[in-house]
Amino acid sequence: MKIGLVISGGDVSGMNNFLFQIDRMTDAEIVIFDGGINGLIENRCKDISRRDLVDLSISSVPIISSGRKEDKCKRSDYERIAKNIRLKKLDCLIMGGGDGSFQFLKMLSTYDINCYGVGMTIDNDITGNSYTIGFSTACEQVISEVEKLRNTGRGLPGRIFMIELLGGYCGELTLQAALKSNADIALIPEVPWDIDTLAGRIKQKIDSQNSVIILCSEGYTKEYTPGFQGAIDTMIAKLEHKIGIRIRKTILGYGLRSGKPTGEEIIQGAILAEEVVRCIKSGLTNKVIVMNNNNKAIPIDLENSDKRLVDEDSNLYKLAKINNLI
Repeated sequence: MKIGLVISGGDVSGMNNFLFQIDRMTDAEIVIFDGGINGLIENRCKDISRRDLVDLSISSVPIISSGRKEDKCKRSDYERIAKNIRLKKLDCLIMGGGDGSFQFLKMLSTYDINCYGVGMTIDNDITGNSYTIGFSTACEQVISEVEKLRNTGRGLPGRIFMIELLGGYCGELTLQAALKSNADIALIPEVPWDIDTLAGRIKQKIDSQNSVIILCSEGYTKEYTPGFQGAIDTMIAKLEHKIGIRIRKTILGYGLRSGKPTGEEIIQGAILAEEVVRCIKSGLTNKVIVMNNNNKAIPIDLENSDKRLVDEDSNLYKLAKINNLI
């Protein structure tokens, strides 16, 4: 068996581990494509050894490069990709990415290519998924930053900190990172605060704490478009004159995609890889492998893949409400 692997969209920690898990669960020859969809078009492929996969499996140094295609694929692009895959005699293609990647796979599968998708995005915004590769490590990066800010707030009390996170139009990263780091307030697109209520909450907290830490999703404000950063500038301008205290800002940004993968990252990657391998061996083709709420990896049809927002019926959402984070 010969398996092709490609990562599309943003890079994430945990990519190496997933490749390693696929390799060690099969006797297949692994071929990786650098550069995402563009790499498939340009046939930028290379073989990868078991030696490299083992050595770099828990490293943050990427084995494979990701990439974005700025314009939509044309028919000629799909035909060229399919030809490249056939010339390499690949039995299937596994792509890690987000919803855009899976929409690409849906079309590629009509060219008689066996396709499998796995959620690799720190946004954790794939329908049916409770976990995507890269998410745990991104949350850990936030926890580390919040801990440092709590320390400086203890050294010089009375400070208010606002941290902007990635996440696009989905607030899942900000919501869960706020819960895991014991931040004070989460600003997520799905649940906008009334500005006066928010200012009042901040003043109330700073009266009883050394510091107040607010996590803000990059997509919280209306001016957001993909790639935009600066939602906290808008929010700080609205808040500072109401609370009378300067707000210190931090934009974590793209560093959230890297870092040493957490133990959860390794385990979840292994669970997802196991289900991909099971589908391949069982002849189940053209699937997206998702992690359901019972922490079980299951296949869904490519046609059913889509973006999602924060689930307001989830236990985590309810916990955030109880703790007045949102």
